[in-house]
Amino acid sequence: ADMADANEDPEAYKKAVAKLKELTNVEFSEMSKVRHDTALAKAPAVVGHLIDMLDSVSKVVVMAHHHDVVDELEAGLAEFNPVRLTGQSSQKARQEAVDRFQNDPECKVFIGSIQSAGVGLTLTASSTVVFAELGWTPAEMSQAEDRCHRIGTDTELEYVLVQHIVIDGSLDGRMARTLVDKQNVL
Repeated sequence: ADMADANEDPEAYKKAVAKLKELTNVEFSEMSKVRHDTALAKAPAVVGHLIDMLDSVSKVVVMAHHHDVVDELEAGLAEFNPVRLTGQSSQKARQEAVDRFQNDPECKVFIGSIQSAGVGLTLTASSTVVFAELGWTPAEMSQAEDRCHRIGTDTELEYVLVQHIVIDGSLDGRMARTLVDKQNVL
């Protein structure tokens, strides 16, 4: 594209830009597939981690991105009476999930999608958030974490444990480092 621009060849420049866009779309599509495949592959390990964690905490919030990952988590954690909230949830189902998690001692797990359950909800029945998958931006991750923070309390006494389940050397690891770098810039 730079050479075509430098040679003042508008047609060659248009072709070069179109090819660059095509390659970018292919790379993004491949990256999305790898992200999805990685999340599905690690779902059983995330379930195992959460089962172990529920030996020491009363409730946990787990966030994911893909619907089929949410399905896997829900199936694997069925004995803990989980509720789920994704973009597919109706307004009524959303409120029922939050109310049940907040008030039902038998409901030990809230499974939500990072974007749909990451804003506007109070999930203070838990002081633990586990990310089975990562979001793209620090802001959406922070918003999802904040669902468990207690508003109006002494933050020195009210900690929220946040864990990110990441496979080292994978796209997950790269996304985690990028999120940390972006958060440091902010």
